[in-house]
Amino acid sequence: MAHEEHLPANVLTLHPDPLLRAGIVASLRQHGGFEVFDGGPDRVNRDGARIDVVIADYHEAMRLAGAASQGTAGSLAAARILVLTSDDCEADIRRALEAGIHGYLLLGGPLSEFIEAVTALARDLRYLGRPVAQRIADSLLRTSLTSREIDVLQLVVIGESNKAIARRLCVEVGTVKTHMNGILGKLNATSRTQAAAIAITKGIVKERMPMPGPGARAALVPAS
Repeated sequence: MAHEEHLPANVLTLHPDPLLRAGIVASLRQHGGFEVFDGGPDRVNRDGARIDVVIADYHEAMRLAGAASQGTAGSLAAARILVLTSDDCEADIRRALEAGIHGYLLLGGPLSEFIEAVTALARDLRYLGRPVAQRIADSLLRTSLTSREIDVLQLVVIGESNKAIARRLCVEVGTVKTHMNGILGKLNATSRTQAAAIAITKGIVKERMPMPGPGARAALVPAS
């Protein structure tokens, strides 16, 4: 149910950075449409108010979205979640949206966009920051990589050979080569180096994301 127009939206900030959290609180309190609660270091709502919007970093937002889907979010079960982060990786954005995140903003954007995002979520709408929306829109114009292709591409980005990738993912070298051919075609790249550069530029994978050892499934999600 949309928040009634004449009532201020109750907003809880759970961002772990104390300076950023203080800035969020100060910015929102300048507007009459919000009642702001500072979650503080313990990240709890001690006031007992019904929370309409929660503002958090990527990790905390994903944790809360997971708890909500499992019915263990308690008093925050009905809150709409806004991610405020520097993470512009396409795979992570898609993962957040699939997990039930309602809004996604990148740090460094204009204050007007931030206020617009909180207002939208308070009205039961979704909101993507302009760079985030552009990232997703761009991804729709190309054939999406499969989850395994993303796994392979992430390992290419950190400099692994086909043999090393095969060992890590417990597949045959020929399978890795097949995945590489698919990656090159979908990214319109002519080499592994160019594919890696495109993947980093477009935020499909992270440049220095640590990977699990042999036999462990890479912790990545498909960009489709």
